[in-house]
Amino acid sequence: MTTARSLVTEAEFLSLPETMQRIELIDGEVYVPPSPTYWHQETQWRIITSLRQWAATQSHPITVCHSPLDVRFAPGRILQPDGFVLFSALPPTHIGPIDEIPALCIEVLSTSRAHDRVTKRAIYAEACVRELWTVEQEGFIERWSGDSLSHGETVHDVLRSPLLPGFELALPTLFA
Repeated sequence: MTTARSLVTEAEFLSLPETMQRIELIDGEVYVPPSPTYWHQETQWRIITSLRQWAATQSHPITVCHSPLDVRFAPGRILQPDGFVLFSALPPTHIGPIDEIPALCIEVLSTSRAHDRVTKRAIYAEACVRELWTVEQEGFIERWSGDSLSHGETVHDVLRSPLLPGFELALPTLFA
């Protein structure tokens, strides 16, 4: 005998108590990844810091965010990228999931590699995210861009992106 699993609606998901734990909703399934590793947190912090320094030099509003923060990529698809960039100003009083699709999403890979690399990349592509960085503990970043995030480039030295004019991230320093 099999037991039917009930799916969670977006309203039910959003009514869960506030938490600092990362939790995502994908097509009715609630996904709770394990806590990030120290390496994950440190790398995420370094990337976000670099992006915020770059954003502060730009003439137009840019918001740089990090998890845990809900982003609605489609109805019933609320994810928490490790980091993301919006080409707009997010008001400090914003409540609830962010409905704007980020231009850039960042996933620092540690424990749930297939989820971050395959599942989330497909969701980001369907939502028309313009660029995805998957950060590898081995000391490189895959920069995905193009239609359906189908063009991949492996970067070992300096990460640059046409999406972020003037931004440079020295990977030897990032991974030191």
